Amino acid sequence: MRTINTDFREIKPGTLRGSVSVPPSKSISHRMLILGAISEKKCVVKHLLLSDDVKITLNALRKLGYVIELKGDTAYFNGERKIVSKPISINFGDSGTSARLLTALAAGLPGDYILDASSRMRKRPMAPLINALKDLKVSIKSTNGYLPIQLKGEILQGGEVHVDVTQSSQYMSALMLVAPLTERGLKIFPSREIASKSYADLTIAMLEQNGIRVEKNDSYIYIAGNQRPILTMSTVEGDFSSAAYFAVGAAISGGKVYIENINRNSWQGDRIILDVLKKAGANVHWDKKGASVLAGTLHGIEMDMSSVPDLVPTVAVLALFAEGKSGFGNVGHLRIKESDRLSAIINNISNLGGSAVVDGFDLIIKPKVLKGTRIQTYNDHRIAMSFALAGLCVPNTRIENPNCVTKSFPNFWFELDRLTHPD
Repeated sequence: MRTINTDFREIKPGTLRGSVSVPPSKSISHRMLILGAISEKKCVVKHLLLSDDVKITLNALRKLGYVIELKGDTAYFNGERKIVSKPISINFGDSGTSARLLTALAAGLPGDYILDASSRMRKRPMAPLINALKDLKVSIKSTNGYLPIQLKGEILQGGEVHVDVTQSSQYMSALMLVAPLTERGLKIFPSREIASKSYADLTIAMLEQNGIRVEKNDSYIYIAGNQRPILTMSTVEGDFSSAAYFAVGAAISGGKVYIENINRNSWQGDRIILDVLKKAGANVHWDKKGASVLAGTLHGIEMDMSSVPDLVPTVAVLALFAEGKSGFGNVGHLRIKESDRLSAIINNISNLGGSAVVDGFDLIIKPKVLKGTRIQTYNDHRIAMSFALAGLCVPNTRIENPNCVTKSFPNFWFELDRLTHPD
């Protein structure tokens, strides 16, 4: 039996074998809910991820006046927005995606808004988005570029706007999602270095797939005003960030896992995890319904992580069980995630007896003999799930605050238990 309590969860060593259907994409669920709301027509979004973060976005959209009914994992939009005369208070909890995307949306909706979040989210930067909204003539007050925020929303005229996305592409995605509501459209000039660029690409793809005209070149993105998405009935695809845990778990434990509900042609940046595993020596095979991952002889890899930061904790654990050094470039922006993820990764690898150091903007990991330890999650879901994989191979690995996984993958522990077979 596994030891489970509110403080920690001990991971039973074993091999991952079997099939798993991964949960819906968190990133797509957020964006699809917003597109459904601003469509202003009846539509349905199926197979939503019912995680803490997505529920925050859903409830925030309701507070913004959108009428949305949730039945199971399906959201029904009736095309209406009820105008509320009194100031609207919204708390975004720990959800950075909700905070960034919906602050921009609120700016384009007539009304007075008071926006706040958890103590951790209050420390995560909002200034690039706030400055861009000010340039668009939005009346907005913040706490030195952080939440809480007060703003007065109105129909935005649009125009040209420059946005600093060196820390996060969410500022760019936020502006793109409110652009169709403007009168004259938005021409968005992002800074040349775009952190987590794959998420901005995902936003563009989803806008285009749902009928929004987007013009793009190397300098700017232009989205015409007075457009509305056309959804009718949409389904959220499976999440590659979640698939990564089982794929890496199979590779390091000597197992084989078949992953269902993932789209080989997805716009999700984290889809590259299967290519990374092939490069590292695992065997990956696709068919019409999903992909299988079979363990092989693993060796160290080098990879630029600027576009896929959510994969860094997972590939860091992969590197612990590979032969030779691994290097993961451009990881500096991990310091402003749900936790200081870079420090969390280094500290936990050190506690396991491994070697992880930062060299400039790169994370360097060298395999060593590991020992069981208590993993500090820093209330970060991705740290908890990634380092749980180490416990498949290292006895006496214990994950503190295991319930933090509900932020993105409420059933993670159940699926990990089900797939783990004792050696």
